[in-house]
Amino acid sequence: MKHTIAIDLGGTIIKIGLLKNGQLIDRTQLMAISASGLSLQLPDLAKRIDSILFTNQLTSKDLSGIGVSFAGLVDSSSNKILSTNQKYDDGPSTDLVGWAFKKWGCPLFLENDARMALLGEWQYGAGKTCNDLLMVTIGTGIGSAVLINGQLLKGKHFQAGNLGGHFTVNHYGTTCTCGNIGCVEAEASTWRLPFLIKENPGFNNSSLSSETVLDFNALFQNAANNDQLAKNILEHCLSAWSAGIISMIHAFDPEMVILGGGIMKSAAVILPVLREKINQRAWTPWGKVKLVTAAYPDSAALYGADYLVNQELQARN
Repeated sequence: MKHTIAIDLGGTIIKIGLLKNGQLIDRTQLMAISASGLSLQLPDLAKRIDSILFTNQLTSKDLSGIGVSFAGLVDSSSNKILSTNQKYDDGPSTDLVGWAFKKWGCPLFLENDARMALLGEWQYGAGKTCNDLLMVTIGTGIGSAVLINGQLLKGKHFQAGNLGGHFTVNHYGTTCTCGNIGCVEAEASTWRLPFLIKENPGFNNSSLSSETVLDFNALFQNAANNDQLAKNILEHCLSAWSAGIISMIHAFDPEMVILGGGIMKSAAVILPVLREKINQRAWTPWGKVKLVTAAYPDSAALYGADYLVNQELQARN
């Protein structure tokens, strides 16, 4: 079996992995310039891929394919980007398949980033024992993906299961980047958090006002130090996340929910609260949904890309 290049096109960081048979051999990353588009990023991305091949004494002949996870809606049948949300907005007009073939002579397979991470956790991580999964990633935005009876849920327009972050949890809430009102993402995501903090009347009297960066690390630290505003906003976020996850449980009927994203570094704080809220409020007469953290919170999409490439190539043979 040849090697696979896996690319995770995040809004802030692009991760690149070299894998073989489910093993992550090497990885690198570069800062994303997602607001400037995807095509401008491709030359630097190609250099990093060539570098990782050279470092591992490999050439393009050693590649079976490239798997790309993208933070937007993807037609995985034709490997095209369908829609973006203020990240890589030239994606739909960018020919990634042609780029990969021209540069390395190998096929490229594309999938939504949340689905790719779900594949990685299903095959190699926290979801290995389960064929009915919901994965929710909390970060710059909030993504979701669903596996039902061992099959990815995609839908006619390739958006089924992917828009859990845009379930409404506050119909009096903030207008989201997607155009909806009060989405989970618009209430409690990394992009929304600084506004949520600064708009609060108690901001000037809060220890948060002295923070250089108003991110979730700052929020958790100040809440742990008993700052009242930080505690209130953290509770707001936990409530929004639990409400969104409960709606997704009702919609997709999973046996397990896997939580991923950088914010899960604070899982010790997050998980007990979410478990309590979900166990109290989710209507699941068959039993309790298992809530777990991702085994590979930083690399699940890379593992998923390797699995996807190999499955697609097997299907062609």
